[in-house]
Amino acid sequence: MTKMMSDSIRLEPGLNDQVTALAEALDRSPSWVVEQAVRDYLAVQEGHLAAIDQGLREADAGLLIPHEEVAAWIESLGTPGELPMPKPK
Repeated sequence: MTKMMSDSIRLEPGLNDQVTALAEALDRSPSWVVEQAVRDYLAVQEGHLAAIDQGLREADAGLLIPHEEVAAWIESLGTPGELPMPKPK
């Protein structure tokens, strides 16, 4: 059996109204809506942290693209002389 944690949270009135409205629209409880929101938030934040860690490992390994090359590539997007995406050196 899954052990559930019961806690209370404080929400701004407008946010509380949104949670309540969404719960009613989905025929779910407000606690279910909040739990799903927390799950989604945690997944996004864990993804961000993993991407940062990967970027730091790549930087430590010297897999970098000079700023000037990235800027030139971005400036060229959508133009007749569009440059290929730069690769790490």
